[in-house]
Amino acid sequence: MNEKLIERIVQQVLRQLKRQVLVVLSPVEGYQQAIYQRLAQLDSVSFSFYATASMHQSFDVEKWAELGSVINKSTLSINSLNHYDSLFLPFIDAKVVGEIANGLFMSEESELVFHALSQNMPILALKYHCCPESELSQVLGLNKNENYNQLIKENITKVIKLGVYFDSFNEIENKFLIRDITENLKPEINDEHPNRYITLKEVMNNPRGYCANENKLTDSAIDYLKSLKK
Repeated sequence: MNEKLIERIVQQVLRQLKRQVLVVLSPVEGYQQAIYQRLAQLDSVSFSFYATASMHQSFDVEKWAELGSVINKSTLSINSLNHYDSLFLPFIDAKVVGEIANGLFMSEESELVFHALSQNMPILALKYHCCPESELSQVLGLNKNENYNQLIKENITKVIKLGVYFDSFNEIENKFLIRDITENLKPEINDEHPNRYITLKEVMNNPRGYCANENKLTDSAIDYLKSLKK
């Protein structure tokens, strides 16, 4: 095989190894640009963006297309949800949380969540726009009624019990990464051929066990390790 063909094969393998994440875009105020920038830094994840009808009416969704394909209710087949490794709701608000907690298929967001739950699909979410204790809720003055705050907290607890995972962006980012292996994995050492080159397959089976600067790796294995650090 010539170098161009090898490079093409490596790139194809790397694309297939990327985690496929469906991000739900909702028309909320606050943190849109910050979340956009965080997602833009995750080159090792392949994002698709589901834009609700209200999102299309209220916000410019074209910029999100720079990070991945943008789809909507008419272009997304529910049966194709299993194509994605997880569903991510960075802008879920108290209204949608209330719908999910009470089993209401009202908004596009809640419908997507219920379909994902029915397929046992991992669902990740941020609390910035739905939790009364978040900094954004405090800045916007949306947490002044304790009874309301308690109701929202109870709804969030119900949603968590259903299978929606709320956490900080840092923790959710870690769950996006390809390297889903334990810290205790050790590099495989072949004593019979100590000077041999380590192949792409070996590195894919244990990426944390090798270093591009310390091990003798094939070119494709080096490219794979470098892609994980982007």
